[in-house]
Formats: sequence, structure tokens, C-alpha cells
Amino acid sequence: MMFRRSRALALLGVLASVPASFAAQAAPLSAARFQPGHYAVDTVQTRVHFQAKSLFGAYRGDFVEPMGAVAIDPQRGDHAAIDIRFPIGKLTTGDASTDSMLKGSSFFDMDHYPEVRFVASDTAIGNGDTLRIDGKLTMHGQTRPIAIAARLAGISPDPATGRPRLHFTGQANVRRSQFGMGFGRPFVSNRVYLDIDATFTQD
Repeated sequence: MMFRRSRALALLGVLASVPASFAAQAAPLSAARFQPGHYAVDTVQTRVHFQAKSLFGAYRGDFVEPMGAVAIDPQRGDHAAIDIRFPIGKLTTGDASTDSMLKGSSFFDMDHYPEVRFVASDTAIGNGDTLRIDGKLTMHGQTRPIAIAARLAGISPDPATGRPRLHFTGQANVRRSQFGMGFGRPFVSNRVYLDIDATFTQD
């Protein structure tokens, strides 16, 4: 009995000694304060996975090594502007022949349209952990509206610099025919599903 009581007292002592900073990190993300400023996209940690069904299975791949940033409004810290570009040349499916086909004139036509761009001019980011990002997607020379169902997955200091890092995940889908990319229908689905994993670090 005395042993159990001693263990309980020891546990309480450990809990009492947890640093306040750790407790703050464990607070709900919706309570976190966004620091205004410019957040550059992490080119290594950020990618968009795409999938389109076909009669032969599915086409899957990733857009990687993006350029761009999120700018959090200094006057309204819960609003941000987003501008992200993914080079088509970095698109990868893990299969060289599929990569070549997708980058060619039948699909993305990389020689004429070398990037995919997403822009959102005024996004509310302070209303909890989930958010809807309404923006414009430019692909294959066409610009169309797109809505991303996003989630703030984490806020943490950068291990190297200590500057704030924002981690978002999200889902969206597009109809490729709206971007003039109807090749292969109906054997390849018109609808393409996107899974987004994005990290931004304050400059």
C-alpha cells in the first residue's frame, strides 16, 4: 500500500514538473496564434498526390518541389494569401513511360504549359483547425475555381531556426476536361482526386 502511494506521489511530481512550453504546444491548434509574415513553402515536405481511375487500374503520381509562399496579413492575422507553383517537369508516377506520357502534348503539354499554379487571395485561417480554401487553379493554360477542404495539422518551431512552421493537409478534386485535358476519356476518368500535404516556414 505504501509502495503504491509512493508511486502515485512520484507521478504527480513528474506531471507538475512538465514545462509550461510543452503544455502550450499541446493546446488545441485552433487556439494557436498565427504570426503575420511571409511563409515560404518547404520544397521537400510539400507535395500533391493525384489519382485518376482508368479501365486498367488507376493513374497515381505526385507533384513535388513547389515554389511559392503563404503571406499572413499583418492587419488581419487570421487571413492569408497563397501562391504555389508546381513544375510539371518534376511530376512523378514512379514509371518513366507514364511520366513522359503525362508531360507530353496529350495531357499537361509541359513544353507549352510548364507549371501548375494555385492562388488564393483572401483565405480565413483562424476559425478552428478545419478550413475551406477557395482559390484559382491554372493548369494547361486554363484557370478555374477550386475549393480545398483543408486542415491545420500542426504548428511547430523549425528545428534549425526556431521559426514557426505551418503544416496543412487537404483534399480536392478537379475535372480535367475543364482544363482542356480530355484525352483518353472515357477509358481514363475525367475526375482527378488530389491529396495535399504542405509545410510552410516563416522567412
